[in-house]
Amino acid sequence: MFESIDFILPFGYELDGKTYRNGKMRLATTGDELEIQDTDEAGMNTRYRDMLLLTKVIDELDGIKPVTLDVIRELDEPDFIYLQLLYRQLNGEVDSSVKTRCPSCGAMSEVKFADLYKDMSMYKG
Repeated sequence: MFESIDFILPFGYELDGKTYRNGKMRLATTGDELEIQDTDEAGMNTRYRDMLLLTKVIDELDGIKPVTLDVIRELDEPDFIYLQLLYRQLNGEVDSSVKTRCPSCGAMSEVKFADLYKDMSMYKG
């Protein structure tokens, strides 16, 4: 079976007055990648390509199965960026964290991508 991870969207997908935030994403297969390359709409548009790829690897979102292109289109930008980072981390394209230096005091800290958008729901009005 493919490796998968649980995630919580920063804002969540809104549908009929309910917010869907908890999901599961699996490791991509070569078939997933090849299937979206055959889609004319993807072409050179990497953003659209990423949207299609997310529909392949997100197994569910609080019981919504399948997660369609319409669901991905309706996500708030922080949710979409979060899912892109999570996909890249799960598939070995990026590290799970980045080291940064505070411009004011010079202190070094490590920011984990999984925590980058944690608890942003307080900003959604």
